[in-house]
Amino acid sequence: MNTAFKSRDTIFIGHANPEDDEFTLWIYAKLKNEGYNVECDLTCLTGGEDDYWKVLQEILDNRALKYLLVLSKDTFTKQGVIDEWEQAKAVAIRTGIADFIMILKIDEVPFNVRIGVNVKNHFRFDSSWAKALKNLLIKLDRDKAPRQKGNPLSIDDWLKNRYSTLSGVYKNSERYYSNWLPIGDMPKQFYAYEYSNDTQAAAILEEIDDYPIVRHDKYLITFLDDLPIFSTSNQFDIRYVDRIAVTKDSIFERDDSKDFPIYDDRRRFYVRLLNNALEKHLTGRGLRIHEMSQKKKCFHYGLDQLENNKVSFNYEGKSTWKLLVGDYFESKWHYGISFHTLLYPHLCYSLKAHILFSDDGKTIWSNKQKLHRARRSKGKNFFNEDWRMLMLAFLHSLAKEGEDIDVSLTEQATLRLPTSTLLFESGLGYDEPKEHGRLVPLDYFEDGEEETDEDNIDEEDVDEEEDDKTI
Repeated sequence: MNTAFKSRDTIFIGHANPEDDEFTLWIYAKLKNEGYNVECDLTCLTGGEDDYWKVLQEILDNRALKYLLVLSKDTFTKQGVIDEWEQAKAVAIRTGIADFIMILKIDEVPFNVRIGVNVKNHFRFDSSWAKALKNLLIKLDRDKAPRQKGNPLSIDDWLKNRYSTLSGVYKNSERYYSNWLPIGDMPKQFYAYEYSNDTQAAAILEEIDDYPIVRHDKYLITFLDDLPIFSTSNQFDIRYVDRIAVTKDSIFERDDSKDFPIYDDRRRFYVRLLNNALEKHLTGRGLRIHEMSQKKKCFHYGLDQLENNKVSFNYEGKSTWKLLVGDYFESKWHYGISFHTLLYPHLCYSLKAHILFSDDGKTIWSNKQKLHRARRSKGKNFFNEDWRMLMLAFLHSLAKEGEDIDVSLTEQATLRLPTSTLLFESGLGYDEPKEHGRLVPLDYFEDGEEETDEDNIDEEDVDEEEDDKTI
C-alpha cells in the first residue's frame, strides 16, 4: 500500500452545488454503505464555519485518499469546484497517490472540457449508474482504499442527512398512493383438473382462450367448474381423471396436509392464476407486450390506440388527462406497466412503471443501452406526481364503463379491480425537491442491467412476498 494512505482514509466528492446535489448524495450514500469514509460539502459543512474553504482544503491536504469529481455541464461553471480541482491536482503531485483524482461523468460533457480531465479515470455514470458504480467499487478495492465492514449506512442516517440539508419533514396528515392494485371479491374456490399425462393436459389447454388457466404438469388450474373434452388438434375426446376443489381460505391458512395440492402449491397456483387473468385482460384490450429481461412482460399502448394518445379521468374531484404515448425528439415514448400478484400483506397486483421508446409508435427499440439512456433522459423530468398520474391514467384506460376494471374469470364470475391503487395515510409530510435532478435508486434496473431478484416475483417464494414501493 502506498505510504501516503497511512494517514488518509477519506474519499472526498467534489460537485456543482446545487445542480448536482441529488447525484452526489446518492453516490455518497452508496459509498458510505460500503464502509468507506466519505465527505462532500453537503456533509462536512453544517453552517457557521468561519472559512468553509479552509475546511475543504484541510480534508484535501491531509485526509483525502481519493478525490471524486462529479462531472456535469455545470461543474466548471462553479469557482469553488475550479479551486478544488486545482488543489486536488496539487495534492496528487505532492503525495504521489496513484489515481488520486477520478472522474464520475454524469452528463454528455466533452472529455476535454478542462485541461487534465481527459487523462483521468472516467466512470461513465452517463451511460449506466449501476455499471459505473460497480466499476468504481472494484477500482477502490484494487487500490486498497480502507473501509469498515459490517457498519452500513442506515435509512435513518440517510434521511437525517437528506432532509436536514435539502428538504423539510414536518407533521402533517398526508395521503399517499401505493403501487398496489387491490384485488376484491374472488370466487370461493378454484379447481385442479388432473389428466392421465401432461400431453393430454396441454391439448385441453389449447381449447381455452377466454378465461385464466395455467398448466402444472398433468394438471390444469382454473376457476372454471367444467372443461371442454374435445381436442381440436387431436380430433378426439380427452377427459380429466379427477377434479380437486381448492378453497380460497386454504390459500391463507397453513396446514400440514401432504395431499396434493399442498399449502405451497395452492398459493403458487393462485398467484399464477391471478397473473394469467390480468395478462389475458390486458392482451384482450389490445395492449402491446414488450418482453424485458428474465421474460418479464411490459404492457403498453401503441401509437393511436387511444384517442389522441391520452386518457381523460377524474382525480380527487377534478377532471384531468395524461398522455400515455408521446413525442421524444423524432421518436415516441410509451408508458407501460409490468405486474405480479402479492398475497401478503394485501391480496393485490403490484404494479411497476416503465418508459419504452419506438421510432414508429409500435416497435420498441431493441438496443438495450439506447433504451436505458432514453429512460434516464426522459424519466429525470418526472416527479412523484407525474408517475402517480400516469399510473392512474393507465388504470382508467382499462375500464370500459363505470369506475371498475372487469376481468373475466369464468362465464359467470368477474374480478372487479378499481382504477386507483391502495391509499395510505401518514402523519408526516415532506417537501418535494424543486430541482429537476432525480434520485434514481441503484436497485431500479431495466433491460440490459443486472436486475435484482426482488424485481421479479419467484413463484416458489410467494409465501412472504412483499412490495412496499410507492409511486
